[in-house]
Amino acid sequence: SAAWSWPYATVVSWTGIRGVVTLAAAFVLPVETPQRPVLVLAALVVVGGTLLVQGLTLPVLVRRVHLPGPDAARDALQEAALLSRAARAGIARLEELRADGDDPDVIGRLERGATNRANAAWERFGRGSQSGETPSEAYRRLRLEMLRAEKAVVLDARDTGSADDDVLREVLKVLDTEESTLDRLVDRSLEADREVASSGMGEALCSHLDESPQAMRPRTPDGCESCLEQGTRWVHLRLCLTCGRVGCCDSSPEHHADRHYDETGHPVMRSFEPGESWRWCYPDQLLG
Repeated sequence: SAAWSWPYATVVSWTGIRGVVTLAAAFVLPVETPQRPVLVLAALVVVGGTLLVQGLTLPVLVRRVHLPGPDAARDALQEAALLSRAARAGIARLEELRADGDDPDVIGRLERGATNRANAAWERFGRGSQSGETPSEAYRRLRLEMLRAEKAVVLDARDTGSADDDVLREVLKVLDTEESTLDRLVDRSLEADREVASSGMGEALCSHLDESPQAMRPRTPDGCESCLEQGTRWVHLRLCLTCGRVGCCDSSPEHHADRHYDETGHPVMRSFEPGESWRWCYPDQLLG
């Protein structure tokens, strides 16, 4: 793995664990140890000194070495990119394992599950959905209502005594687990009031991203070129940085951005959503 840069190494060294280790070492000394009270006092002085000196100067040090603060948008962007690569790897492995006797419905469910998980991460970005609600948001809203109805039936069975206690606990555990997962996705919805960019993602850029421009004049600034022609709808928009064609994202019904890449091989697209400047390389599956 890559070594830390010197600003990170400096801050980690400055905040190293001293108090617990020092006090533990002092208090485990046998009672008959010569000058034990002096050693314990020295340990307390070290602990107090480091807490005061390092603790009070840590904010100044972080500012001096220009360490970036927490960035929810950058983390979410990296998470979405990683989930996309993982989903593609999983689907590729599924194709390797697929046999003639496998149920096509099962294969389809597996592919949709991997794809929808990655798409939901990308849907946290963008403000251009025509419906005002992304597919993953609609799924969460409707599924939560379904779960409430399902739990009402289970609780009624508990109240009437029509099901064994062990069965009730197992069924409620299944429903509660799914509900908590959906609630977690809602809680992690992204609220970004500044530009969402891919700088500082910790990955080396590929040759396609190096050679690609940062911006391109869109051919259809009002929306997805094909959706406007066909009268279909989109969720979020993507801009080809080779020819300027605007296409719709993977969560959109027609997937015109991906289709454009499949047809032309143009390697890099950029988000065409307000406040977003991140780019994506199709061949290398990298942000830039």
